[in-house]
Amino acid sequence: MTERFFSEAELRDMERRTVDRLVDAIDAGDSERARKLARRMYNEFLSMHDLYRNWITATLSEVGRRFGDQALDDIMVEGVRAWWKPILDSLPKDPESLPGRIKMFAAGLHGHLQPLEITEDEEKVSLRMCPCGSGGRLVQEGKYEGPDAFLKIEKPQPLTYGCKDYPVYCAHEYAMERIDIEENGHPFVVVEPAAEIGKEHCVMHIYKKPAEVPLKYYERIGLKKPG
Repeated sequence: MTERFFSEAELRDMERRTVDRLVDAIDAGDSERARKLARRMYNEFLSMHDLYRNWITATLSEVGRRFGDQALDDIMVEGVRAWWKPILDSLPKDPESLPGRIKMFAAGLHGHLQPLEITEDEEKVSLRMCPCGSGGRLVQEGKYEGPDAFLKIEKPQPLTYGCKDYPVYCAHEYAMERIDIEENGHPFVVVEPAAEIGKEHCVMHIYKKPAEVPLKYYERIGLKKPG
Protein backbone atom coordinates (compact mmCIF):
# COMPACT_ATOMS: atom_id res chain seq x y z
CA MET A 1 0.00 0.00 0.00
CA THR A 2 1.37 3.43 -0.96
CA GLU A 3 2.25 5.69 1.93
CA ARG A 4 0.14 8.86 2.21
CA PHE A 5 1.63 12.01 0.80
CA PHE A 6 -0.28 14.42 3.05
CA SER A 7 -1.89 14.51 6.45
CA GLU A 8 -5.51 15.62 6.80
CA ALA A 9 -4.30 18.93 8.19
CA GLU A 10 -2.05 19.49 5.17
CA LEU A 11 -4.91 18.72 2.78
CA ARG A 12 -7.19 21.17 4.56
CA ASP A 13 -4.44 23.79 4.45
CA MET A 14 -4.01 23.33 0.67
CA GLU A 15 -7.74 23.88 0.22
CA ARG A 16 -7.61 27.43 1.56
CA ARG A 17 -7.74 30.39 -0.78
CA THR A 18 -4.82 32.78 -0.71
CA VAL A 19 -7.15 35.73 -0.05
CA ASP A 20 -8.35 34.02 3.15
CA ARG A 21 -4.74 33.51 4.27
CA LEU A 22 -4.06 37.17 3.50
CA VAL A 23 -7.02 38.36 5.57
CA ASP A 24 -5.89 36.17 8.46
CA ALA A 25 -2.39 37.67 8.28
CA ILE A 26 -3.81 41.20 8.28
CA ASP A 27 -6.11 40.43 11.22
CA ALA A 28 -3.12 38.97 13.09
CA GLY A 29 -1.05 42.08 12.43
CA ASP A 30 1.60 40.05 10.57
CA SER A 31 2.53 42.61 7.89
CA GLU A 32 5.48 40.64 6.54
CA ARG A 33 3.37 37.54 5.91
CA ALA A 34 0.61 39.70 4.46
CA ARG A 35 3.06 41.21 1.97
CA LYS A 36 4.25 37.75 0.89
CA LEU A 37 0.69 36.51 0.48
CA ALA A 38 -0.30 39.60 -1.51
CA ARG A 39 2.58 38.94 -3.90
CA ARG A 40 1.66 35.27 -4.05
CA MET A 41 -1.96 36.12 -4.90
CA TYR A 42 -0.76 38.52 -7.62
CA ASN A 43 1.40 35.80 -9.18
CA GLU A 44 -1.44 33.28 -9.01
CA PHE A 45 -3.78 35.62 -10.86
CA LEU A 46 -1.13 36.67 -13.40
CA SER A 47 -0.46 33.02 -14.25
CA MET A 48 -4.17 32.39 -14.85
CA HIS A 49 -4.52 35.69 -16.76
CA ASP A 50 -1.70 34.73 -19.12
CA LEU A 51 -3.01 31.19 -19.55
CA TYR A 52 -6.36 32.48 -20.82
CA ARG A 53 -4.63 35.21 -22.84
CA ASN A 54 -2.50 32.64 -24.63
CA TRP A 55 -5.43 30.25 -25.07
CA ILE A 56 -7.68 32.80 -26.77
CA THR A 57 -4.81 34.08 -28.93
CA ALA A 58 -3.97 30.56 -30.08
CA THR A 59 -7.65 29.91 -30.85
CA LEU A 60 -8.00 33.14 -32.85
CA SER A 61 -4.77 32.30 -34.69
CA GLU A 62 -6.18 28.95 -35.79
CA VAL A 63 -9.44 30.53 -36.92
CA GLY A 64 -7.57 33.06 -39.07
CA ARG A 65 -5.20 30.52 -40.57
CA ARG A 66 -7.84 27.90 -41.35
CA PHE A 67 -10.79 30.04 -42.42
CA GLY A 68 -9.41 33.44 -43.42
CA ASP A 69 -9.81 37.06 -42.41
CA GLN A 70 -13.59 37.36 -42.90
CA ALA A 71 -14.33 34.36 -40.69
CA LEU A 72 -11.88 35.73 -38.12
CA ASP A 73 -13.64 39.10 -38.23
CA ASP A 74 -17.08 37.50 -37.75
CA ILE A 75 -15.94 35.29 -34.88
CA MET A 76 -13.98 38.11 -33.24
CA VAL A 77 -17.04 40.37 -33.18
CA GLU A 78 -19.38 37.71 -31.81
CA GLY A 79 -16.85 36.54 -29.24
CA VAL A 80 -16.23 40.07 -27.99
CA ARG A 81 -19.96 40.82 -28.00
CA ALA A 82 -20.47 38.06 -25.40
CA TRP A 83 -18.52 39.99 -22.75
CA TRP A 84 -18.37 43.61 -23.97
CA LYS A 85 -22.10 44.22 -24.51
CA PRO A 86 -23.04 43.18 -20.93
CA ILE A 87 -20.39 45.59 -19.66
CA LEU A 88 -21.76 48.40 -21.83
CA ASP A 89 -25.31 47.60 -20.73
CA SER A 90 -24.28 47.76 -17.07
CA LEU A 91 -22.80 51.26 -17.34
CA PRO A 92 -25.02 54.23 -16.49
CA LYS A 93 -25.97 56.19 -19.59
CA ASP A 94 -26.63 59.77 -18.42
CA PRO A 95 -23.88 62.31 -19.26
CA GLU A 96 -23.35 63.20 -15.58
CA SER A 97 -22.26 59.62 -14.87
CA LEU A 98 -19.28 59.69 -17.26
CA PRO A 99 -16.65 60.19 -14.51
CA GLY A 100 -18.05 57.11 -12.76
CA ARG A 101 -17.99 55.12 -16.01
CA ILE A 102 -14.36 56.07 -16.55
CA LYS A 103 -13.49 54.93 -13.02
CA MET A 104 -15.26 51.62 -13.67
CA PHE A 105 -13.34 51.16 -16.93
CA ALA A 106 -10.02 51.91 -15.22
CA ALA A 107 -10.89 49.42 -12.48
CA GLY A 108 -11.45 46.79 -15.16
CA LEU A 109 -8.06 47.51 -16.70
CA HIS A 110 -6.46 46.81 -13.33
CA GLY A 111 -7.42 43.18 -13.99
CA HIS A 112 -4.45 43.09 -16.39
CA LEU A 113 -2.20 43.72 -13.36
CA GLN A 114 -0.05 46.39 -14.94
CA PRO A 115 0.51 50.05 -14.01
CA LEU A 116 -1.78 52.66 -15.55
CA GLU A 117 -0.95 56.14 -16.79
CA ILE A 118 -4.05 58.36 -16.99
CA THR A 119 -4.19 61.92 -18.32
CA GLU A 120 -7.01 64.37 -18.97
CA ASP A 121 -7.45 67.37 -21.25
CA GLU A 122 -10.45 69.48 -22.23
CA GLU A 123 -11.93 66.94 -24.63
CA LYS A 124 -11.00 63.50 -23.31
CA VAL A 125 -9.46 61.20 -20.71
CA SER A 126 -6.61 59.01 -21.98
CA LEU A 127 -5.46 55.74 -20.43
CA ARG A 128 -2.35 53.67 -21.02
CA MET A 129 -1.24 50.38 -19.52
CA CYS A 130 2.52 50.54 -19.08
CA PRO A 131 3.02 47.95 -20.46
CA CYS A 132 -0.20 46.58 -21.97
CA GLY A 133 -0.93 43.53 -19.85
CA SER A 134 -2.24 41.42 -22.73
CA GLY A 135 -1.49 42.30 -26.36
CA GLY A 136 1.62 44.33 -25.62
CA ARG A 137 3.17 41.70 -23.37
CA LEU A 138 2.48 38.99 -25.97
CA VAL A 139 4.70 40.92 -28.38
CA GLN A 140 7.33 41.57 -25.71
CA GLU A 141 7.43 37.87 -24.85
CA GLY A 142 8.08 36.91 -28.48
CA LYS A 143 4.78 35.07 -28.89
CA TYR A 144 4.45 36.24 -32.51
CA GLU A 145 7.88 34.89 -33.47
CA GLY A 146 9.33 31.46 -34.22
CA PRO A 147 7.78 28.16 -35.31
CA ASP A 148 4.89 28.35 -32.83
CA ALA A 149 4.12 32.02 -33.47
CA PHE A 150 0.64 33.39 -33.05
CA LEU A 151 -1.01 34.93 -36.12
CA LYS A 152 -0.30 38.40 -37.43
CA ILE A 153 -3.10 39.57 -39.74
CA GLU A 154 -1.24 40.37 -42.92
CA LYS A 155 -3.60 42.64 -44.89
CA PRO A 156 -4.69 46.13 -43.77
CA GLN A 157 -8.47 46.17 -43.13
CA PRO A 158 -11.02 47.40 -40.54
CA LEU A 159 -10.11 44.44 -38.31
CA THR A 160 -6.57 45.85 -38.04
CA TYR A 161 -7.35 49.59 -38.04
CA GLY A 162 -5.82 49.65 -41.53
CA CYS A 163 -2.45 48.37 -40.29
CA LYS A 164 -0.54 45.47 -41.83
CA ASP A 165 0.93 42.51 -39.92
CA TYR A 166 -1.35 43.25 -36.97
CA PRO A 167 -1.20 41.00 -33.86
CA VAL A 168 -4.39 38.95 -33.82
CA TYR A 169 -5.10 39.43 -30.12
CA CYS A 170 -5.10 43.22 -30.51
CA ALA A 171 -7.89 43.05 -33.12
CA HIS A 172 -10.47 42.64 -30.35
CA GLU A 173 -10.26 46.40 -29.86
CA TYR A 174 -11.80 46.95 -33.30
CA ALA A 175 -14.65 44.63 -32.30
CA MET A 176 -15.30 46.58 -29.09
CA GLU A 177 -15.61 49.84 -31.00
CA ARG A 178 -17.77 48.35 -33.74
CA ILE A 179 -20.20 46.78 -31.29
CA ASP A 180 -20.51 49.99 -29.29
CA ILE A 181 -21.12 52.12 -32.40
CA GLU A 182 -23.73 49.68 -33.73
CA GLU A 183 -25.48 49.49 -30.36
CA ASN A 184 -25.20 53.08 -29.15
CA GLY A 185 -24.22 55.20 -32.14
CA HIS A 186 -20.78 56.09 -30.81
CA PRO A 187 -17.85 54.37 -29.09
CA PHE A 188 -17.33 54.71 -25.35
CA VAL A 189 -13.59 54.14 -25.81
CA VAL A 190 -11.35 54.26 -28.88
CA VAL A 191 -7.83 52.89 -29.16
CA GLU A 192 -4.87 54.58 -30.78
CA PRO A 193 -2.46 51.71 -31.49
CA ALA A 194 1.24 52.30 -30.96
CA ALA A 195 3.43 52.64 -34.04
CA GLU A 196 5.31 49.61 -32.73
CA ILE A 197 3.03 47.51 -30.54
CA GLY A 198 4.92 46.04 -27.63
CA LYS A 199 7.76 48.56 -27.91
CA GLU A 200 5.52 51.59 -27.35
CA HIS A 201 2.26 51.87 -25.43
CA CYS A 202 -1.14 52.01 -27.11
CA VAL A 203 -3.51 54.65 -25.73
CA MET A 204 -7.25 54.45 -25.04
CA HIS A 205 -9.26 57.67 -25.36
CA ILE A 206 -12.64 58.32 -23.75
CA TYR A 207 -14.17 61.51 -25.16
CA LYS A 208 -16.25 63.63 -22.81
CA LYS A 209 -18.80 64.38 -25.54
CA PRO A 210 -19.71 61.55 -27.95
CA ALA A 211 -20.23 64.05 -30.78
CA GLU A 212 -16.57 65.04 -30.49
CA VAL A 213 -15.19 61.56 -31.22
CA PRO A 214 -13.19 62.26 -34.41
CA LEU A 215 -14.51 60.98 -37.73
CA LYS A 216 -11.36 58.91 -38.34
CA TYR A 217 -12.31 56.45 -35.60
CA TYR A 218 -15.50 55.58 -37.46
CA GLU A 219 -13.98 55.52 -40.93
CA ARG A 220 -11.07 53.26 -40.05
CA ILE A 221 -13.49 50.43 -39.20
CA GLY A 222 -15.77 51.06 -42.14
CA LEU A 223 -18.64 52.80 -40.29
CA LYS A 224 -20.28 56.19 -40.60
CA LYS A 225 -20.41 58.77 -37.86
CA PRO A 226 -23.97 59.78 -36.94
CA GLY A 227 -24.99 63.14 -38.36
